[in-house]
Amino acid sequence: MATYPGKFIVLDGPEGAGKTTQVERLVHRLRRDGRQATAVRDPGSTPVSERIRDILLDKRLPDMDARTEVFLYMASRAEMVARIIRPALEVGLVVVCDRFVSSTVAYQGAAGGVDTALIWELGRIACAGLEPDLTVILDLDVEAGLARRERERPRDRIESKQRAYHEKVRRGFLAMARERPQEFAVVDASRPLDEVARDIEEAVARVLR
Repeated sequence: MATYPGKFIVLDGPEGAGKTTQVERLVHRLRRDGRQATAVRDPGSTPVSERIRDILLDKRLPDMDARTEVFLYMASRAEMVARIIRPALEVGLVVVCDRFVSSTVAYQGAAGGVDTALIWELGRIACAGLEPDLTVILDLDVEAGLARRERERPRDRIESKQRAYHEKVRRGFLAMARERPQEFAVVDASRPLDEVARDIEEAVARVLR
């Protein structure tokens, strides 16, 4: 894996865990501390990737095969890495990403039945070997997370899947964190925002030293 002047941080986890809010808070804190930082979302953040995102989340489309989802996510990710993430890391920025390959491992792998080892390998190919310096899993009970999401907006195609699917997703995230303790940190996202943000900042600080 290539090394860069910048650092690549991912916030991931099940639905409604507050990833987007915490990404914004973390970037704000990093900038306040004098670091150059930027945020991206996966899938998305480039014109091509946003179009792919629209397809993946569109409730009007029929249910997709999990392998189709894997390849669409990887295509979006390849574009985002090439256009935004790697150039930012090369000039020393801290890039904070809302979801990454770990999401595909949890959703299409643990919950969708695709071989997780294959997904990790496809991720390495799509991202040309780029891997996060740290992935923080924001963990939250499935029912609580989906309830949070419904208060914010209607569910998209992925969020609309059965609760049993989302339970598998959550277990998938926790399993990968156990299997890769040097690369992952788990934060309890059921607590007040400030407490969650503090724990995220502490985990990230260890990587930025």
